[in-house]
Amino acid sequence: MKLGNPATGDDFFGRTQELSDLWRYLESDHIRFPGVRRLGKTSILRRLESEAADHGLLARWLDVSNIDSAPGFISLLDQAFPEKSIRSFLSDRAQQAGSWFNRIRKIDATLPDAVGGGGFGIEFGGETVPEWEKDAGSLHSRLCNQPLLILLDEFPWMLEKLIQRDRQEAEQLLSWLRIWRQSQGSCRFVFTGSIGLQSLLERHGLGETMNDCYPYPLGPYKLSEARGLWQYFAPIADKTPWEIADPVIDYALGRVGWLSPYFLSLLLDESMRAARERRQECPADATGEARIEIEDVDDAYENLLAERSRFHHWEKRLKSALEPADLDLCLSLLSHLSRHADGLTLPQLSSRLARREPEPDLRTRRIQDLLVRLTDEGYTSPPDSNKRIQFLSFPLRDWWNRNHV
Repeated sequence: MKLGNPATGDDFFGRTQELSDLWRYLESDHIRFPGVRRLGKTSILRRLESEAADHGLLARWLDVSNIDSAPGFISLLDQAFPEKSIRSFLSDRAQQAGSWFNRIRKIDATLPDAVGGGGFGIEFGGETVPEWEKDAGSLHSRLCNQPLLILLDEFPWMLEKLIQRDRQEAEQLLSWLRIWRQSQGSCRFVFTGSIGLQSLLERHGLGETMNDCYPYPLGPYKLSEARGLWQYFAPIADKTPWEIADPVIDYALGRVGWLSPYFLSLLLDESMRAARERRQECPADATGEARIEIEDVDDAYENLLAERSRFHHWEKRLKSALEPADLDLCLSLLSHLSRHADGLTLPQLSSRLARREPEPDLRTRRIQDLLVRLTDEGYTSPPDSNKRIQFLSFPLRDWWNRNHV
C-alpha cells in the first residue's frame, strides 16, 4: 500500500469507472483531467500508461512541473518519443495499433511505418514568430498521426510559471497545442495537475485556449471504494493480517470526511500501527485475533495530525500563489472555517473578515474570488444546500485549526 508515491501494480485500487470513461473519451477527444491534491491523479495516469499498449497506443507519462519555457516543453516531448521507439511499437503492436486507428477512423491502419504528415503552421498574427516554431512544427509533423498517448502531469504548474516569466510565450504555446489538438490526428493528450487549470487560464484571460478538450474532473473515492480499500489492504499491508469490522471502517471514513485515497491510506496505516502498539502494551489482550478497534482509529487520527509534512504543502501553495494582502485574507478565511465543522455561509464569513477588509462590496468580491480558487484546488467545498462552505478534508481542517487559530 503506497502512502505518498503513485500507486502502481497491485497497490493501485479502484477507479474502474474512471479508467473506463477515460479510455472511451480518448477515442474522440483530448482530455483535461483536473483534480485536487492527493486524489490519485498521477496513479491513474500511470495506470493509463501501463494499459495503453493493449489499447493500441504508445504512452508516456511526463511530469512537466520543472519546465518553464516552450522550447523546454518541445524538447521534452521530442525526447519522450524517439522515432526508433515508435517504429518498434508499430511493429510489435501492429494489431492493437490497427484497432486504434480503426476506432478513431482517422488513419489507414495498414501503414506500418511512421505516418506523419506536414502542412502544419502556427498562426501568430502580428506577433513575433518564436524561435522554437520550426522545432514545434517538426515535432507535430512527426507525432500527430502516430498512435501516441501523451500524459502531461502538473501542466498547470508549468503553465503558471511560464505565464509569469513570459506571457507571450505562454500564449504562443497554448495556441500551438490548440492547433495540434484540432488537426485531427491519432495522437492524444491528457492534461492534469493539482492546480486548477481552467481557473488559472481564466485568471489570465486565456479561458478559451483549452475549451476544445473534454473536461473530466476527478472526484474522491465512492463510499464503496473507500470501504473496499480498507477491507483489501488491512489483511495484507502489514506483517500482521489485521481484521476490521464494518462499523470500525465506517467510523474511520467518517473521520476522514472527503474520501481522498491518500488520507484513507494514511489513516489505515496509522491505525495498524496504533493497534500494534496497543497489543504490545497489553499482552493479555493480544492473544486473540488481531483487530483494529475504534480507539486505534482515534489514536491514529491524532498521530496523523501531528505530522506537519503531510499538510504543509497546502499552506506552502497559498504562500507561493497569493499576493500578501490576499494571503492574509485567505489564511484568516480558512482559520474561521476550520473552527466550524458544519461550515459557514458567505455572509457569516464576510462578517468575520470585516476587520481585514472594511469595505463591504469589495470584501464580498475578494472572498468570492478566493473561494473560487480554494474550491478549485481542493481546500473548500462548493456551497451546500444550506449555502454553507466548509473544508473538504477533515484532517486538513483539524490540522489547520490546531496550527493557525
